[in-house]
Amino acid sequence: MKRFFLLTVLMSFPILAEVNSWECGKFEGATIITHDGTFLGELIPRWESDSIFNDSSEHSTTWSSNSIFNSSNDYGNSYSSDSVFNESASTPPRIISEEGKEIGKLSIGPSWDSTRYDPHDIKYNCDWD
Repeated sequence: MKRFFLLTVLMSFPILAEVNSWECGKFEGATIITHDGTFLGELIPRWESDSIFNDSSEHSTTWSSNSIFNSSNDYGNSYSSDSVFNESASTPPRIISEEGKEIGKLSIGPSWDSTRYDPHDIKYNCDWD
């Protein structure tokens, strides 16, 4: 009985919004925007010029101030409240659909927040690498 109760309690907590391949359509063409309006790229296949997954794009490099993969800026380090890679970030970048609606946040966590989507999940599950 105790195990059943514990299992029921644990299942009632939402988990991180893991991306499934059938959900990729909602991300395609979505833009990544910071809380202050800075454009950080798009969630599109890597061959597109504004893709955050395009190795030649300013939005995917480790040196650009407009890249989530620059560990020296506020959007890519592990400690900034604006960073994708800070699990406790209070203002990670927003994912905005082509229709202008917020889909969620681009963030690695926290694990209980189902409105946050890990960029690595999107890249690999949507086959945009």
